[in-house]
Amino acid sequence: MIDKIVLIGYRATGKSTIGRALASKLSFSFLDTDSLIRSKCNSSIEEIVGSQGWDAFRKYEAEALIKAFESSNTVVATGGGAIMHRDIWAQYGRKALVVWLTADLSVLAGRLGGNDTGNSERPTLTGKAIDQEIADILEVRTPIYRELSDYAVDTGRMSIAVAVDSITEKFHSIAVGE
Repeated sequence: MIDKIVLIGYRATGKSTIGRALASKLSFSFLDTDSLIRSKCNSSIEEIVGSQGWDAFRKYEAEALIKAFESSNTVVATGGGAIMHRDIWAQYGRKALVVWLTADLSVLAGRLGGNDTGNSERPTLTGKAIDQEIADILEVRTPIYRELSDYAVDTGRMSIAVAVDSITEKFHSIAVGE
C-alpha cells in the first residue's frame, strides 16, 4: 500500500516548500532528510561535508532515507543526491508515490543566487559556476530521477498551490486504484 509521497529532484526545485504544503493538505507528517541529518549530527550540511567529507554525508543521507521510507502517512523531501542510493530505492521505492520536481536550469540558477557557490547551505560539488554545476549534475542525475519517479511536476512553471494540487490528485488516483 502506498502511504507516503517522496519528493526527489535537484536542489531549489521546491521539495521542502511543496512538501510542507502537501503534508498539510493531506494531514500527513513531513520529513526532510537533510533536516534529519542536521539533527543527528548537530551540524549544518556544509559543516558535515567540510569536516567529514561527502562520503560521510552520503552515509548519513542513506540512514535518513531509510528512516523516511519506513514512515507512514508522510511526505518526504529528499536531498538532491538521495537518488544515488540505488539499493535503498530498489528496496523501498515502490512503497511510495515518488514525485520528481523539476525546473529549467535558468530557474534553478536564479533560485540558487546565480553566483559561483549559490546561496544554499549545501556547498557546491564541483566548485564550478552554479549554472555549469547544475548542467553537469543534471546530465548525470536526470536519467535516474526519471527512472525512479512515478510522476513529474515542473515547479518552474507552476505555483506552489498548483503543484500541491497536481500531486494530491495523482496520489488520490493511485490510492483509489489500489
